Amino acid sequence: MNREWYKPPVFLILLMWIALPLSWMEYRQNWEQLPERVAVHFNAEGQPNGFTSKDGALDLGLGIMGVLLILFTVACFATRTLKPQAAWPALVISYVVLGFSWYGNHKIIDFSLHSQPAHSELVGPLSPASRDSSGTLS
Repeated sequence: MNREWYKPPVFLILLMWIALPLSWMEYRQNWEQLPERVAVHFNAEGQPNGFTSKDGALDLGLGIMGVLLILFTVACFATRTLKPQAAWPALVISYVVLGFSWYGNHKIIDFSLHSQPAHSELVGPLSPASRDSSGTLS
């Protein structure tokens, strides 16, 4: 009788790494349509309040996911070896957190592609940004 039926198979632990190339492919497919300034942080109302370049969004999104993948892979193999009865819950938690990370990357891309540009009354010829330090228009 196989006494290791309660351990998740190794391929299920390694399968979570598919999230990284899937996220990269989504950025790659939409790269030309992404604006140069991408919203990466949102307030409670869903309004963007943190921005970066599209290169920065790619690095941030894939960097966070890469760190999570390394952490969860080590944790899953460790629990599989040291505490096998906790291996399935550890794997499920890993997939759920990675799913949220993938969804966050997806929503950042989706928001950047489909949002209307923010309107500000500070944009235009009378904008403080178009004046030099003496207060005259540049």
